[in-house]
Amino acid sequence: MFTKNQIVQVMDLTSLNETDTPATIIALCDKARNALGDVAAVCVYLPFVALAKSRLPETVAVATVVNFPTGDEPAEQIIADTQQALQDGANEIDMVFPYRAFQQGQAEVGRDLTAKIAQICHEKGAKLKVILETGALNDEEIAQIAQICIQAGADFLKTSTGKIPQGASLNAAAILLQVIKKSGKQDGVGIKLSGGVREIQAAHDFMQQAADVFGADWVQAATFRIGASALLDNILKN
Repeated sequence: MFTKNQIVQVMDLTSLNETDTPATIIALCDKARNALGDVAAVCVYLPFVALAKSRLPETVAVATVVNFPTGDEPAEQIIADTQQALQDGANEIDMVFPYRAFQQGQAEVGRDLTAKIAQICHEKGAKLKVILETGALNDEEIAQIAQICIQAGADFLKTSTGKIPQGASLNAAAILLQVIKKSGKQDGVGIKLSGGVREIQAAHDFMQQAADVFGADWVQAATFRIGASALLDNILKN
């Protein structure tokens, strides 16, 4: 079993609610540093990036979302939001892949967008996590989009926005892990499980699954994340 400390250390503590306020984000940042250790990152909406940056030590990354949650915003807006987030201090960008365009036969839309946002991020020393929204895809689509994202320069493959009923699943995670393995880029491409990961056992299951493929040493913040909010509450009270 992975320890509670190990789970906390790979957590992206997240608040992406329309009701978020500065007070909400301050409380979130304060929770990011707790008795079990610091989380890997805090993920908030763009307007709160600068505030989160001011409340957290350099050891805790600040992440935000773009093209979120629908995946169909204009490229110009996504680029502008990414640039603003990085200017405000974001270390990581979680971008929704335009999966609906992909399903309509326009794979190049997602390929070009991912490559452009990856370039912008990498020029600033930031990481790009691409959200596939696996709950809206079949297995073949998950694998195909994952391959596109890796080739385009994504640093992480992320399962879900958490805004549709189907979030992270062991099946989707298994597909992503195998695509990463086949790419031979497991030292530079990680996985982030998000969407409904609330229970300690579920977190452990995802971590063990990754460890079975790449070894326990791979299950660390550089290559493995769990996007969560309620999970930390459950860990701290159990």
